[in-house]
Parts: sequence; structure tokens; C-alpha cells
Amino acid sequence: MKTRIFMLVALFVTTMGFSQRNPNNTYMSTFTYKAKAGMVDKFEKAAEKKTKMFNKEEGSIIFTYRILTGNNSGAYERYLVRQSNKSYDMDRSEELEYWEKNVAPYADPIGGQARWMYEEWASIGDQTEPPKYLHKTIMFYKPGMRGHVARSIYRSGKVLEKRNPNAFRRVFSPVSGGGLNVLVVFSGFDEFGAEWGDMETTWEEDYNEMFGWEQYSNDQKMRDKSLREWNGISRTTIEKVDW
Repeated sequence: MKTRIFMLVALFVTTMGFSQRNPNNTYMSTFTYKAKAGMVDKFEKAAEKKTKMFNKEEGSIIFTYRILTGNNSGAYERYLVRQSNKSYDMDRSEELEYWEKNVAPYADPIGGQARWMYEEWASIGDQTEPPKYLHKTIMFYKPGMRGHVARSIYRSGKVLEKRNPNAFRRVFSPVSGGGLNVLVVFSGFDEFGAEWGDMETTWEEDYNEMFGWEQYSNDQKMRDKSLREWNGISRTTIEKVDW
């Protein structure tokens, strides 16, 4: 059974999602904005109104998060979730025009729109909405080295499920709008001080029990070798804005 699972995972993790034409894939679009000086309140009120008008129905849902750490602290990331390939054929001209007239005057975009493919094989938890806080971990891997990074992500997820049944994790790979040798991991929680309960085993012990002797050390070593030497992994913390 484990052999079959690993074969399926290997198929998933070695296939790059360059195209948005696969009807079975799920996508996400992201946008990042910085409120102009002295206009935080105006931007938040305008963005909240726009979100309630256009982004509460399935197919157009947007979640907004405020960046808490890192170089872009204070900026806002907006996530247009659960998109299909057909979603990008939708006429959103009315929504875009509203944003330009009523929200854009209070904020500056950071970069542009990016599109991501949902990596279902790495998902943890069946929650329909993301939690209050997310640790956003970006892994930049060397060309041809995706499999080692993906294996570490997959196996760590299985250990996470065992140790915390309420865990939330989502993983995405880029489709358009940036470099392609990237995996982004979102791990969520509602309270910083939440306890998992007492564990009789360590993370490494569980990992090796599930995947074999010394596999934790080996997988960590291969993952680290697969990441680019400079800034191969980064993490920021973001907080959901309840609009």
C-alpha cells in the first residue's frame, strides 16, 4: 500500500503545472497592495466594501491577509481562491472598474497578479476557510530538484497530521507571474499559544517510524541541497482581515 502511495506522490511531485488548461486543476490568483501614506483606514474601508460587493460568492471569493513580518510588513495580500481554468475566461470588467475608481486611489500594488496551481497531494485538513494566521513558507529550489523538496513537504505533512489532527496546510506552485522553481506552503492556526497536547514521541521519531530508519535526516539533507544557496527558503506570518 505504501509503495502505491509513494508512486502516486512521485507522479504528482515531478509534474510541473506550467499550463492553466487542465480542467482538473484548481488555481489561485494573488495580489499584493501597500496602503498609501496616511490612507490605511480609507484603503481598508474601500477594499472591504468592494470585497463584500464582488467577492463573497463561490468562484469569486477573496480572502485578505495583512503581512505581519518581513520587508512588506503592513501590506495586504489578497487571495482569489478555488479557480478553475474557465474562471480566467470570466468577464470581471465591472469588478476591475470598481476597484480602479474606488480602491486603487488609496493603495499601490506591489508587483502584479500571480497565478498558482493548488498542489492537492500536499493538502492537510478539510477546512473550507483558512484560519486567522498563516505561516507562509517559500521554497526556491534548483532546476530539476523539485522532487526532493516535494518529498520532504509530503512526508512532513503526514507527520503533522498524526501529531495535530486539526492542522491546516495548503501548498501551491506558480503558473504565471514569477519564477517557476518555487513551492509555497501555507500552514495555519488561530492562536499562537494553541497547544497540540502531550506527545510521547518526537517529530523525528514519528517521521522515521512512518518512512524508515534515518529518513528524517536524509530527507532534510536532500531538501537543503535542493534549495538554492542564497535565500533558498523564507517565511512570513500573515493575519486574516475579517471582511
